Amino acid sequence: MWRRARERFGSTGLWPFITHTPPTEWEWADEGGDNRDEERRQPIVDSLIELQVNDLLTEAQWFRGPQVNPTPARDLEDLVRRLADTTPAAGTRAPRSAQSLLATCFVEPPEWICLVSTEDPSGLPELLDAPFTPNHTPFPGGEELSYRDHASVLRAWHDRYGAEICYLDAHEVMLSVEHPPAAPLETARVAIEHYAYCPDLDQVIGGLPDVALQVPTRTWFFWWD
Repeated sequence: MWRRARERFGSTGLWPFITHTPPTEWEWADEGGDNRDEERRQPIVDSLIELQVNDLLTEAQWFRGPQVNPTPARDLEDLVRRLADTTPAAGTRAPRSAQSLLATCFVEPPEWICLVSTEDPSGLPELLDAPFTPNHTPFPGGEELSYRDHASVLRAWHDRYGAEICYLDAHEVMLSVEHPPAAPLETARVAIEHYAYCPDLDQVIGGLPDVALQVPTRTWFFWWD
C-alpha cells in the first residue's frame, strides 16, 4: 500500500509514511528546522563519524571474535577494509526483516499510513519533530542530534542511494532504498555511516558486521533508545 501511495506523490504532492502513531497525535513543528546554524543543512554524516571515530575504530577488535583482530583499527580506511573482509558475502547470510525489527519495538504491526504535503520528503523530521533521539549526543557539550541533523543525513542518503522514508515514529525510521550499495568497500563505508548515525543499532541489529548486512538491501532500519 505504501508503494502505491508513493507512486502518486508526483501528482498529489502527499508523501506517505507508515507509522504506529495515529495522525491526531503527531505534533507539527512550529517552524521548519530548529536553532542550528544554516550551515548544518549540509550533510553531516562525515562529521558524525569524525566525532565518534575512537568508538568506531574500537569496534574492529570484535570482528569475528576478539581473538582474530584484538586491537582497534588504525584509522577509518583500516576499519573499512577489516569490515569488508568480515562481512559475509551478499546472499550468504540474510539480515533481519523489517517486520522482525519493528516487532522488537512494538507488539502489534503498524496500522496507519499518514500523508504529508511536502516537496522534500527527507525533511519530514523537521516537519514532525521525529525521531526523538535525546540519548544520542555526539556533538561537543553533549548536544543531541537535532531534527535538522536527521533531515540532513536522510537527504544525503536520498541523493546517493534513493533512500526514502517509508516508516516514521517517535524513535524509529525505516527507509526504502532504490539503489543500495553493493560493492564490499562501499557497503562497509555506509555501514559505518549507519552506526555513527544510530549507535543504538547494536541493541536491535548487532555490531558493525551485522549492520553491514542491511546496507545492500532495499530496507534500512534505525532505532534510538
